[in-house]
Amino acid sequence: MVGVITAVLAGSAAGWLAAVATDHSLVAAVVTGMVVAIAALAWLMHHQRSGWRQVRAAPLFPDE
Repeated sequence: MVGVITAVLAGSAAGWLAAVATDHSLVAAVVTGMVVAIAALAWLMHHQRSGWRQVRAAPLFPDE
């Protein structure tokens, strides 16, 4: 859930910057925001999945 919120905030910030840079173009803002949000969400999901793999590979107790 935190990753989704982070991705949405990153997308909205990128969209705002694109709108300002392109003289308030709605299309540029929406496209840039969506691309950044999807890319950030994909990267965060990959990071989470690699963390799960590390936890699964590590023994629960030191004796195992």
